[in-house]
Amino acid sequence: MPNKVSDLRTAIDSTVRPGMALHFALSQSRANAAIRELLRMYSGSTPEFTLSSTGFGGPQLGLFPLALGLASRLVTGFVGNQYPSPGPCRVVNAKIDDGTIELEPWSLLSFLQRLGAAARGEDWAPTRSLDGSSLANSENVRATSEGTFVRAFRPDVTFLHGVVADEDGNTVLSTPIGEGTVGAAAARLGAIVTVERIVSRSDLCALAGAPMLPGSHVLAVCESRYGAHPSGVFAGPTLTDLSYSDDYDFIVETFDALRLPKEELDAWVESRLLTTETDHDRMAQLEAAAHSPVYRGVEASRSPGVVPTDEELMIVVAARAIATIVDGNNVPKHVLAGIGSSSLAAWLAKAQASHFPPLISEVGFYDYDPVRGNPFLFYFPNLKTTAGLTSTEEILGNLVQGQGSDSLGVLAAGQIDRAGNTNSSRIDGRWLTGSGGANDVASGARRNLVLIPHRPGRLVDSVEYVTSPGRNVVAIATNLGLLERAEDGEFELTKIIPEPDWGTAVETARASTPWPLRVSENLRAWEPPSSDELETLHSFDPDGFFLGR
Repeated sequence: MPNKVSDLRTAIDSTVRPGMALHFALSQSRANAAIRELLRMYSGSTPEFTLSSTGFGGPQLGLFPLALGLASRLVTGFVGNQYPSPGPCRVVNAKIDDGTIELEPWSLLSFLQRLGAAARGEDWAPTRSLDGSSLANSENVRATSEGTFVRAFRPDVTFLHGVVADEDGNTVLSTPIGEGTVGAAAARLGAIVTVERIVSRSDLCALAGAPMLPGSHVLAVCESRYGAHPSGVFAGPTLTDLSYSDDYDFIVETFDALRLPKEELDAWVESRLLTTETDHDRMAQLEAAAHSPVYRGVEASRSPGVVPTDEELMIVVAARAIATIVDGNNVPKHVLAGIGSSSLAAWLAKAQASHFPPLISEVGFYDYDPVRGNPFLFYFPNLKTTAGLTSTEEILGNLVQGQGSDSLGVLAAGQIDRAGNTNSSRIDGRWLTGSGGANDVASGARRNLVLIPHRPGRLVDSVEYVTSPGRNVVAIATNLGLLERAEDGEFELTKIIPEPDWGTAVETARASTPWPLRVSENLRAWEPPSSDELETLHSFDPDGFFLGR
């Protein structure tokens, strides 16, 4: 095989052309060095790329090519902020809403299934997602008597960041592997890969058994130390010297930068993203954090005794509902929680349980024990408490949607209606964030619990856009109480937190529900959040990102 080692600019310059479809593979580490180089080469121009990824936001720098006008089309499952709190990215959403960027929305798994079809040389792939949702209203979805199928998606070039590679392009992937190799294998021309280090063939052979991208899928391999920053690299025990943690302070800085006026945003990108100098002191801190994370304790202002916020009430209600399900006769095999308040609810339930099913997450965490100190679902120290690090397809495709699966999904949404349908895509025609893995979980999990604030505009009679179908939603947790689905399919109020009194609480719930809210004959009062529940929540989220503080 020819030597595929190249510098990144040369690899991009010799391969990428305006108008191409560029895919960014998503795993625990992100191809951020490639995004920075594309910004250096194309900022100030309009190359009209089609950009794709299972998600744009958070530790990935993918929102910046969108904000700076490099894309005319976007194919993705999610676009928006993830950390420090999930939500829309206004500067990108404005381009979507005015038609500057054409958006083709998917769920996480269904988009990977499109890439998988292309990788296998097929035109269509079956999916168990999308059915009953507005996401299915696409020319690239085909419903037949045999099921739902999605059309193959073939990008021109895929960018991927790995741990190490040899000169032939054989690349060891950071775990969990997320989408794995399908994005690279689906690309028409192949993948441009960045790695922390180029190694010899013999060194690579010593890593046999590590997840690997075959070099036959690789156009060029480029050494780029810290090329995933501000996301991290979990290199495993053999390559432990190459591990570094996500840079949460820098991710917050990117979050703030995307809210700046255009001239200030351009200046920030120039000084903070496009600089070629490495902050070695900062990277040394992130390397140390990857090996011995520092737990930040509960601040005094978050101590027990504070009045709970609506967000904390909602999370506690959800955690108690999860505990009831887990302690019941029909215990789920797994619990999958989404980002934000839904993960905190699952973490609180697990922290207070004597036994709990394996916690799983969509990027590839299997049976993890959440570490206190940061509420981010993919908090780097959680990697070290995980029984198994695997792929998105294994989690969403096999465990959540596979044969014999019985998972509990814990999800949040922008809106929910009386049928349990949720909307995190469009309100009044304006883009929110999209499905992520929510549609896949809602479609495949046998039971789903949805967290949402109990107020008009969040509870609606009928959502305008069905991101996730409600057929498997069994309960809705709000800051006022719990609504559970009755045998006739209607949701009824079964649990309530009676403040300031029982009657007022019921009337508040009824007044905040846009359909006639049915109250169970067996309505039960739940005590307000205990000091122990609040202290545990604050230990997971000491800055109050998701707690309304």
